Amino acid sequence: MGVFKSGAFLQQCFSVHPLTLNLKLVTPPELVGIVCTNCRMKHRVTVRQVTPQESDEAKMHDDGMQSFQQCSQTHPEDVRISLVDVVNNSVEFRCRPCRRTYLLDVGMIETHQS
Repeated sequence: MGVFKSGAFLQQCFSVHPLTLNLKLVTPPELVGIVCTNCRMKHRVTVRQVTPQESDEAKMHDDGMQSFQQCSQTHPEDVRISLVDVVNNSVEFRCRPCRRTYLLDVGMIETHQS
């Protein structure tokens, strides 16, 4: 069982089997947990900032992380990863029912291998 401090494993999971990446945890102010059911890896993302999509509704929320957490608790199956960019240290999620996207500015990604 190892811990890898690199976004490469999350990037690989997203590239090869994006539909098996499931959002499992959103803990403000900075923690997001993602599980890959295909390869059984757990990805822990430390977030610097969450930026909701630019819409009138998103602008009403002061804290992007709180809004992201609310979406993840209200309809967790519908919040999916839509982008992993290890070069720019960002991960993007899309909430289908709310029609919102959340761009996460990532400080660190750790992958726990089972």
